[in-house]
Amino acid sequence: MPFSLIFDIYLYLCSSVCTAVLGFLKCTFSLQNTRRQYCSAYPDEMDDKGPMMLTVCWVFTALALLFVSARFYVRAVVHDKLGFDDYIIIFSCFCAVLSNIFVTISVSWGNGRHFADLNLEQKENTIKWMMAAYFPGIETLGFPKLAVIALLVRLLVPSRLHTIVLWSMGTICCLSLTAMVMTLLLQCTPTQALWTLTMPHNCLAPELLEGLAYWASTCSAFLDFYLAIYPATVLWKLQMHTKKKLALCCALGMGLVSGAVGIIKATGVSTLSNQDVSYELCDPLYWTSVEGNLIIIAACIPLLQPLVEKAKGRSIWRSRGYKTDSNNDDNEHYAEGTGNPGLSKSSKQTGPDAFEMGSTFKKKKKGGSVRVHDAC
Repeated sequence: MPFSLIFDIYLYLCSSVCTAVLGFLKCTFSLQNTRRQYCSAYPDEMDDKGPMMLTVCWVFTALALLFVSARFYVRAVVHDKLGFDDYIIIFSCFCAVLSNIFVTISVSWGNGRHFADLNLEQKENTIKWMMAAYFPGIETLGFPKLAVIALLVRLLVPSRLHTIVLWSMGTICCLSLTAMVMTLLLQCTPTQALWTLTMPHNCLAPELLEGLAYWASTCSAFLDFYLAIYPATVLWKLQMHTKKKLALCCALGMGLVSGAVGIIKATGVSTLSNQDVSYELCDPLYWTSVEGNLIIIAACIPLLQPLVEKAKGRSIWRSRGYKTDSNNDDNEHYAEGTGNPGLSKSSKQTGPDAFEMGSTFKKKKKGGSVRVHDAC
């Protein structure tokens, strides 16, 4: 079978996700323009974002659950081992579903409609359940990044310093997101005054919330881009088929899509100080769901190679364009990492991995070449 066809099959999941996201963005902007025109023509009609918000949140969460199920099958059934990053992804999915449940409850109370159109009970319950949805929703932006970092550290075997930097950036991102959402929930004294509108209260300035939100959104988007670009810089130095390089870069670089969504979401931070909270805060809420689920999907795609190979009945990388060494001595040689200071005996894996194809490739280097582990 032509290698180009195999390459297209391998990238099908990546391209389908990108197409779905781009289509969603196009439809969202189109719906927003249509809504503005409709409301300007019929100002007496009530504008409601609730149904659209529920559709977006549940569709992307269902898509993420499909990818997580496939990842869980590969790790638990095909390779018979679950790692730290797998449990992080499962926890992230739990947070995404929990956030959607709270969003659904808030919509039943009037979330998505203009605040002035709600009665007092609807206003209070809308705010309470919307704030409840933000906490697990925001956590889906940080924890999946830790799973991606664990995957990259295991596969690319960076230096000790670079490993520390990666985990430090992931920790800072998670702490920033948690600090932001905790400040959002605890901004008023007493805490119940945030949704009990008749209770006397003392709340933080909206500017402080916006500043924390901008910082957390920036950290999240930056780390998404970094974790997508870093593996590409490593893989491009390997002597392998160009199409395989592109395939691996796309599979490991899906974080670019979630990073782009994070930038779009950051443009809505200013709505935190808007008085029409049940209407204006809907956009950041469903963008948070989209971004979080895309990060989960990005963490799953690189591990789904065995499913494609099972469907094809052969290795998707086996081609006449490069050689594959299958003897044990050669595999032992590159696993030891001889001649390459970036790989050591400690990097040798104890079991099969989704990326461990038993192949070796040469890495370009002045004065000769060294073998590196084909982690993909």
